[in-house]
Amino acid sequence: MKIALEDDADDAVLCVLVDGMRAFNNAAVQGLKSQKIVAAIRDDDGTLQGGVVGRMAGDSIYMEIVYNDDAVRGTGLGWETMALVEDEARRLGAKEAWLYTMSFQAKPFYEKLGYRQFAELPWLDGSHARHFMRKDL
Repeated sequence: MKIALEDDADDAVLCVLVDGMRAFNNAAVQGLKSQKIVAAIRDDDGTLQGGVVGRMAGDSIYMEIVYNDDAVRGTGLGWETMALVEDEARRLGAKEAWLYTMSFQAKPFYEKLGYRQFAELPWLDGSHARHFMRKDL
């Protein structure tokens, strides 16, 4: 065995690691299912303008990626994509949603959606912070 840093690890490395982690988790928690829930915002030409990627596991969903291009910010589409993912997660049995956001990102947006901070960690010597947030579904 040898250990080395890999400068530009490809998707195959990520897939093997994720598959291994899921197998380990499934052995520890029988019947644990994990699935992505994705809501996308596309313009009339089909160009992706934003969206949400949530990862459902057990009775919770973790919002992995929430991003909207400047062109759609402030239009209500971000709220709609979050609601769409949360509703689907709820339909699949989720009881809670959680995420983390950086101090320069969208904490007030999430608060308006009902998310509440449960932890905060300093980042970059305290010049920024990570806000960990959750809400009941």
